[in-house]
Amino acid sequence: MAERAIEAVVLDVYGTLFGFGRLVERARAIVGDLPLLDHWRTKQLEQSFLRTILGEYVDFWTVTEEALDAVCAQLELELMPEEREHLLHGWLELDPFPEVSGALELLRERGLRLAVLSNGSPAMLESLLQHAELDALFEVVLSADAVRRYKPSPAVYALVPAALVVPPERILFCSANGFDVAGALRFGFQVCWVNRGNTKLDALGKQPHFTVHSLLELVEYL
Repeated sequence: MAERAIEAVVLDVYGTLFGFGRLVERARAIVGDLPLLDHWRTKQLEQSFLRTILGEYVDFWTVTEEALDAVCAQLELELMPEEREHLLHGWLELDPFPEVSGALELLRERGLRLAVLSNGSPAMLESLLQHAELDALFEVVLSADAVRRYKPSPAVYALVPAALVVPPERILFCSANGFDVAGALRFGFQVCWVNRGNTKLDALGKQPHFTVHSLLELVEYL
């Protein structure tokens, strides 16, 4: 275990708590084997980074819409309005990874405070967590929308100690995304990389305090 006591566990959402399997199925049903979701997710992140750098904020739902339209143009895809809406709505109905609910319950039983920190807009997060019946497990759900920037901006991570009134070094931040791990380490959190895909980490040369393949492994560490 890390040298400082952990009081709160804060989790990213997309790719960390929730997988994209159901959204992949929606995309395949509409466009076949074209890697639409891979391109869409990449464009979504690119646009969130660029908007933060340029100071031209729009909420994450708008980013997601614009990214889908941009990728469809690049792939020369013409979606029917109902197909486009069906794909977008999929972001509100993602499935949590199988161990997530049980692992969160165990963390709470150990007296740890739980929170979410995501680039997702408040409405997106509310719909997603309610749909998965996970909303009651979190003390607070924090969105980058509050500071009109996206992770890995330090302003986003600063939402957590302010909301929980806990110093960063006593907060464990968990994410499956390398840019998020790098940003959280730079901010001063203890950090857990949830390496669900058994990949290599690019966190600007920094190493997380924990590396796990599922949240149940994290429960064992703590």
